[in-house]
Amino acid sequence: MNQKITDIDQEIQKKIIEERQKEYGNYEENFNVLADIFTIILNQNLHKKIKPYQVGQLMMALKLFRSTKNYKADNYIDLNIYCKMTKEIHKKEFAKKDKV
Repeated sequence: MNQKITDIDQEIQKKIIEERQKEYGNYEENFNVLADIFTIILNQNLHKKIKPYQVGQLMMALKLFRSTKNYKADNYIDLNIYCKMTKEIHKKEFAKKDKV
């Protein structure tokens, strides 16, 4: 039974990611662009460019903060999806470091 719920959850996440990518484009590319934008905005407070996975961490922080203000299921769904996206991007960044 638990495996079935997990499978359904994974299917829902995959579908949401696909729908958002149709609407907004590839999340990895978007996180790269947002890393540049966030770096520009935070320029006075940073000593180096932020990484795309850090964009995901910021997005998760925003969703987590929003969830403390009011219950909205979308915040939890998005938090879970941002976590999944960030995990994949961070894993690639970590693997890239190992190859160098």
